[in-house]
Amino acid sequence: MATTVSYSASLRTRKNTSSSNFKSDAAAQEYYVDDYNLVGIINFSGLSLAGKLITAVSFTFTSDAAGYGDWYTKTVYLRKSLYQAASESNITGGGYYGDALGTFTGSFYSNTTSYAMSGTLLTNIASYLALGNNTFCIYNPNPVSSSNGYATNYLQWSAVTITVTYEEAVSQPTVSASSVDMGSAVTIYTNRQSTSATHTLLYSFGGASGTIATGVGASYVWTPPVTLAQQIPSATAGTCTITCQTYYGTTLTGTRTVSLTLTVPSSVIPSISNVAFTEVIAGLAAQFGGFVQSKSRLAIVISALGVQGSTISSYRTVLNGVTYSGDSFTSNVLTVAGDNTMTVTVTDSRGRTASTTRTVTVIAYTSPSLSQFSAERCNPAGTVSQVDGVNVRISAASSVSSVNSHNTMACTIYYKLSTASSWISVLTPTITNYAVVVINQLLSATFDTLHSYDVMIRVTDWFGVVEQSVSIGTKQVLMDFYNDGSGIAFGKVAEETGKAAFGWPLSLDTPLAISEGGTGQTTAAGIRNALGLGNTTGALPVANGGTGQTSLTSLRNAMGLGNTTGAVPVANGGTGAATAVDARTNLGITLAALGAAAASHTHVASAITSGTLAAARLPYKFAFGSSSVSGSSAANLNYSSAGFTSVPVVFVCYSTTGSNWSGDYGALKIYSKTTSGCYCVVGGTFSTSRAIDWVAIGS
Repeated sequence: MATTVSYSASLRTRKNTSSSNFKSDAAAQEYYVDDYNLVGIINFSGLSLAGKLITAVSFTFTSDAAGYGDWYTKTVYLRKSLYQAASESNITGGGYYGDALGTFTGSFYSNTTSYAMSGTLLTNIASYLALGNNTFCIYNPNPVSSSNGYATNYLQWSAVTITVTYEEAVSQPTVSASSVDMGSAVTIYTNRQSTSATHTLLYSFGGASGTIATGVGASYVWTPPVTLAQQIPSATAGTCTITCQTYYGTTLTGTRTVSLTLTVPSSVIPSISNVAFTEVIAGLAAQFGGFVQSKSRLAIVISALGVQGSTISSYRTVLNGVTYSGDSFTSNVLTVAGDNTMTVTVTDSRGRTASTTRTVTVIAYTSPSLSQFSAERCNPAGTVSQVDGVNVRISAASSVSSVNSHNTMACTIYYKLSTASSWISVLTPTITNYAVVVINQLLSATFDTLHSYDVMIRVTDWFGVVEQSVSIGTKQVLMDFYNDGSGIAFGKVAEETGKAAFGWPLSLDTPLAISEGGTGQTTAAGIRNALGLGNTTGALPVANGGTGQTSLTSLRNAMGLGNTTGAVPVANGGTGAATAVDARTNLGITLAALGAAAASHTHVASAITSGTLAAARLPYKFAFGSSSVSGSSAANLNYSSAGFTSVPVVFVCYSTTGSNWSGDYGALKIYSKTTSGCYCVVGGTFSTSRAIDWVAIGS
């Protein structure tokens, strides 16, 4: 809310070189007689606008009949005053005035005129008053004589009124850090211009908003809650807007904002609540009470949750070197006995991951083994073999995995005529510790010597069956004819029509010719050559479908792949290199060849010989300027344009474009530093205004 105030001035005039009042009720500028120059002093007692936001300033001047008439336009040289009083003892007019505020023109001769300040002049006056100053000077150090002898801009005011419109200053908040983890503290600075100001701090983040604190003075420590992460379910950071409402009493004078990046803490990750795995094969779990090697498959179900608004985007499970996806799946058969480690990893919508492991214990298992099985005709007692015996004895050795004593085992011996299709059970051997060992066990059946038989052993466990059969021939005879004369057998009884059967091994004096279904050879070497596969002492010739080589080295060279001690040459279809970097080089694969710019550039400072380096490229922010100070008039150093996020380092020194100053001068002091400005004053009682230069550097 805007407020307008008006104050009347107390007026004095001193000669530039004198500490006595030349006039005690008027303010004059320049001279009437050219042997002195006048300094007008304009003091508005009671005017105090420190920390106010000044929006308008106007002056009303009552001018005496001094200088030219009202038709003549004069220039007023308005300056700061080094002393905030109408009359300071022992101070010359030259010691009273400070830096120039600006100039304005008007007709000042026996009249009353009003002027509204604008532009740079308004800005300078507003800044001067906002520091708590209430005194001005009018002074031109370089007056020009008129044709009448007095100065061109000679004037005299007998009354001056100032009218100021202002608002209470609105605080501009800053934060102690540009980015902070949710759940960690950050300090919000109000940077208030007046201790009378209080503030309400608000936040807005995504779809969430609320009040941080009320009645805040200079600062407040806020811990953004981790629950704000719910507003960014697919990101790890977002921008929070902090609003600072400035109050004077109960009156809201304005609001300002500052941005703060809120990051989701690294500790905020998804959770895996359960990994359930059960047997897929029906009945297996009930039988064995566990998982069985080479038989079990797992049905796996994963339960996982996102956190603070995130959702699970992917599942990854690694078991025995195999990777599975999804929150439920069926594994491959478990082939490894013992403890199997299953690693489950979930990724949420923020890209955050969580992992857990489970141990799957697998019981060892191998398929039933049958290491021995034989059958032969024997004597009635089964003690010795007998080629024409009507009895048969067997020998067998078999075993199955116990699977922690939960497996089953059965073993049965069967027989049949070789021409029959159905088997007959004849013996059930004794099983001891999941094994069968039978040596020369006599079978109870009778086996006609005129017929051939098949004898089979069948071993079963819970999972499957293994079988093996052997043949028992007829009795041995020199030669026999089938009963209708249509078949013949040698060394055995003839059992089939239309065939010549041999009970003895066949021995031919002359090998069977190729045209008759044989090879015509009696040795492996001869057979190979006869089949066109080349000699047996060297490699198979290329012409015969081989490589013509007998070693990998010679084979590689024969195929044009180069030597075996280095990389395959480019000319032979390789890269000629043993590393990826060398391969790219040999193949001419470079960024330049691809038409791409280098991924990064490095230049020494000496290589930058022209142009202007942008301030944004510097690793710091800076601001600089000039002003003037004394022991009683502080300078406001405004560096808000630099955009510092933390209070910078400020350097100040005296400066002059002319010769060096003489005498002793007080120390320059910096105080009330903020991110936007500070004040500088001369220590001690030093009263003369001197020029200064300043630099602010920070981040």
